[in-house]
Amino acid sequence: MMVQLNNYSLALLKRRIIILTILLFSGLYHVYPSNQIEISLLTCSSGTESFTAWGHSALRVTDKNKLLDVVYNFGLFDFNTPNFYLKFIRGRLKYYLGIELTINFYNAFKAENRQIIEQKLNLTDENENKIIERLTYLYRPENRYYYYDFAKKNCTTELRDLIFGNIEIEFQNQKISKTYRDLINESLKGKQWLKLGINLILGKAVDGEIDRFKSMFLPNYLNNEIKKVAVKGEKLVISETIYNGVDQKKSSCSLLLNPAIIFSILLILIIIFKSSKIQFSIFLVIGVTGLLLLVIWLLSEHQELKNNFNLLWCNPLYLLSTILLFKETSKLQIYLAMVLQAFIIGIITIWIFKIQNWEIAFLPIVAILTLYNFRTIKRGYRLRIM
Repeated sequence: MMVQLNNYSLALLKRRIIILTILLFSGLYHVYPSNQIEISLLTCSSGTESFTAWGHSALRVTDKNKLLDVVYNFGLFDFNTPNFYLKFIRGRLKYYLGIELTINFYNAFKAENRQIIEQKLNLTDENENKIIERLTYLYRPENRYYYYDFAKKNCTTELRDLIFGNIEIEFQNQKISKTYRDLINESLKGKQWLKLGINLILGKAVDGEIDRFKSMFLPNYLNNEIKKVAVKGEKLVISETIYNGVDQKKSSCSLLLNPAIIFSILLILIIIFKSSKIQFSIFLVIGVTGLLLLVIWLLSEHQELKNNFNLLWCNPLYLLSTILLFKETSKLQIYLAMVLQAFIIGIITIWIFKIQNWEIAFLPIVAILTLYNFRTIKRGYRLRIM
């Protein structure tokens, strides 16, 4: 008798097979010969989607008899979650640990032409048991969900903590003269508009120097640092296999589409031509963006999004300026321009003293706002209404 299964039934069947295999494995791995279990760290290159820009990490668990070959993946989330983006910004979006067959995991990344680096770990039976016991515990329904934090709790930090917390490793932690922002930007060289948005939304919390351990919040850094780790004088990584693919972060952004170039051209046009409509549009965009930054600061539980001094130049007060643009020049308009320019001087001071870092594309925008503010102040002096 043949039974035709729809896509949902097939997916459900596959999931039950995987779970059954895991449960079987969880009860039997203690009696396997010591050379039958292998645990590997998987590092996946970046993809074309914005949320894949920094790559991905997962853990492969295999036995040589092919009774089990699965990947533990801490980077799963549900796009259909109600209020998905709001929860993500607020720090209330739940990620979860999932398990899938290795062949399916590899095929998914192969379909996207993304590279996978597999690093086989040199573990004792005791280390393997500890890691698998911990994974089994974390996969329980009541434990598998966690609140995502980009720098402190993600698919890579979960694996870092799993490995470092269950193996007596030899690791010399030290400052690396880089910040979270520096490391984030390294992966965004070919994605200039995403880089602009990320640097706009991030506050000063990402601008302090970090150490080697903290740097492993990104897949590439975990991949590189784990090569330097030793266990009882022997390297933790005993072999590395690279599965062909492309690292999308190496792709370049067209010079003409670079935001710094576009905003610089806009600055030149504004110097040459005076248009109240363009000024209105710029003030409106800056004001709305500043209002969003303020709301994010107030609502988000992500510390990386708080204390954002970009609000000094990307200021909600520009919304008030848009209203005043089409009225006769008044003291309020002049004083508002002076206040906004003082804020710009403040952010430049913050950039100079590296209290919070900046993005090169910010400079022409700040120059445009400065030009408009000085034009307004100059008009006030000319009309003698100061």
